[in-house]
Amino acid sequence: MYDRAVGRAARRRPPRSSGSSRGRKQPGLSRKEKVRLTQLAICLVLFLTVFLGKGIFPQKIAGLQSRLLSVLTADTDFRQAFSQLGESLSGQGPVLEEIGQFCVEVFGGGVSVELPQDPSMAEADFLNRKSDPDQLAAHYLRTADMPQSWLSNAQEDGAGEEETVSAQPQQAAQETAQEAQSVPAVGTVLLSANYTGTPLPENYTMDQLSLGALETMNPITGHLRSTYGYRDHPVDGEYKFHNGVDIGGQEGDPIHAFAAGTVDYIGENDTHGLYLQIDHGNGVKTFYAHCSKLLVSKGQTVAMGDTVALVGSTGVATGPHLHFEIKCAGIHVDPAYYVTFLTD
Repeated sequence: MYDRAVGRAARRRPPRSSGSSRGRKQPGLSRKEKVRLTQLAICLVLFLTVFLGKGIFPQKIAGLQSRLLSVLTADTDFRQAFSQLGESLSGQGPVLEEIGQFCVEVFGGGVSVELPQDPSMAEADFLNRKSDPDQLAAHYLRTADMPQSWLSNAQEDGAGEEETVSAQPQQAAQETAQEAQSVPAVGTVLLSANYTGTPLPENYTMDQLSLGALETMNPITGHLRSTYGYRDHPVDGEYKFHNGVDIGGQEGDPIHAFAAGTVDYIGENDTHGLYLQIDHGNGVKTFYAHCSKLLVSKGQTVAMGDTVALVGSTGVATGPHLHFEIKCAGIHVDPAYYVTFLTD
């Protein structure tokens, strides 16, 4: 009876394994344990960084400490921020986006970045536009290894640019005023001809004199037919001084005002034919002769380039041309200093 009971018990009892427990499959770490290990690793890295940095870079660590104190005094939900970061690291969310958002929540979204001395256009464009917190955080992560000296207030840079732009009109006005002051006064000798020829008539010069700030243009476009100075007259052959220059043209070509001014007088005589003179102010006057027709009257105000007469050959002339003179402060000067001629 006893033997039967022992046999039945032995059959019900599971056999013991004689092998070693080394072959058993160990259960894996749970998700919570992975998160804790990750957090532990992060804390260890931070501790080593601070420990080593304090001995090597004490000034930077002091600055970091000041930054952390300002962060800790801010109204930030650290528990929620670290919780979201932990979930991302454990595989429950996008890691890069969560790290970026973590930086924004803990360190604030108002951090500004000062570009290096030679930044790329892409960096400049990024900082010049308003970005959302995610874009800023991603940018901070990419530039995390930048020197601390590159980090500053970007608003100060913007204010400096505005000051520069607003100062440009004032600077341009000052430069214009300086240029006006630098223009030699009317009658100042700009170029000495060192003339040693036949003595000049009174109130005539071969030097180039300043016309001041007068804006001028060619009265006509043509070839130089006769120069300023002594010559043999083409009609009577007499050697005498030519008061101006003769510029060739076609009958009826327009003659333009050399500069703005007022018609001083108009007239006609046997030598010059139809002529006129314009007073440009500050002692500068111009004379136009041998015209076929006058288109202005005495006292009329004209602008530079206005048509005041037409080319002709009235008076003593060998063909249609413009006889043109310039007087500066009562002195006749060579018009070739102030106008150009065709050369072909």
